[in-house]
Amino acid sequence: MRRQRLKFGAWVRFALFLAREFRFAAIVFAALVLSVGYCFSRSDPEAKGLVKGIWDACSLAFFQPPGRSWPTNFPEQLLWFLVPIIGMGAIADSVTRLGYFVFTSKQKLPEWHRMNALSLRDHVVVCGVGKVGYRILEELLALGQDVVAIEKDGSSMLVAEMTGRGVPIIVGEARSKRTLEDANVAHARTVILATDDDLANIDAALTAREIQPGVRVVLRLFDDTLAARFGKAFDMITISTASSAAAAFIAHATDRRIYQSFQLGGKKLHVADLALVAPSSLVGRTIGDVQETFAVNVVLLHDVDGTTLVNPGHEVRLRGGDHAVVIAPVENVSRLEESARTSAAAAHRG
Repeated sequence: MRRQRLKFGAWVRFALFLAREFRFAAIVFAALVLSVGYCFSRSDPEAKGLVKGIWDACSLAFFQPPGRSWPTNFPEQLLWFLVPIIGMGAIADSVTRLGYFVFTSKQKLPEWHRMNALSLRDHVVVCGVGKVGYRILEELLALGQDVVAIEKDGSSMLVAEMTGRGVPIIVGEARSKRTLEDANVAHARTVILATDDDLANIDAALTAREIQPGVRVVLRLFDDTLAARFGKAFDMITISTASSAAAAFIAHATDRRIYQSFQLGGKKLHVADLALVAPSSLVGRTIGDVQETFAVNVVLLHDVDGTTLVNPGHEVRLRGGDHAVVIAPVENVSRLEESARTSAAAAHRG
């Protein structure tokens, strides 16, 4: 059902995009028919009214006899020549452009990607379809988000894979204003800068804010100090690659299972995996007790029976063989790990 709603929404956006693209031809044709119809209704000796005049104008626009005799005055005779030319010109222009859109959609040409991007609203723009950008796109697609990607290397294998999944790919430099406009940043909800070039990410972030001042910007920077200062100065979310990688190095060096680290409320938090091997002082204690004692947040529990609980309840008791994923500052994680390694007997003697 959700997939059908998303597909229906995509068709609605596409229809609105076509309405915007063909509005000039539609306005010209409507103005022509209404104005000529009014003239015909005024000059009709049988006085059949405006509706009959509009019908005659429509017939004339398609080179059909309008159901009235050849006019005797020159201005109306001139209309008989001009209306078919102008009307068919507007129709031919619309048909040609529609055919081109259909062709580009089948061939997945750059115009198809641009057309799809411009039809979106409240979407996420991801700049850089490398390994990091690819994983970001995968997660966003899994969440059912509308996405547009920007990548300067259009021949990349990752680009081809995302194109096959229906993601519009704008080929060009992310720092270019024209490229960001083609990705429809003006109507985007978030812009994620995930290229491996700090300068390009910063330049693109500022350009995106120039196009839409209120857009949320998340950018990847290698320099930890630059990330902190830039994010604070321009009210943007910055993720330091160096800081994120440090957690992985520390985890392997100290035999800890720390998956990731991030900033929240001015504090650096770590996501860690804790294995409970009996005997342990944590075995038998409840989730709520552990969270309160060690100031950690248990977000997932994979128990010894093979059941996985997301955000387990405070009353759930820990057992030997359980695995818990916790979020906390590194010092709190260390205290929890130390307690997990302490046997119940030793804890009782202490």
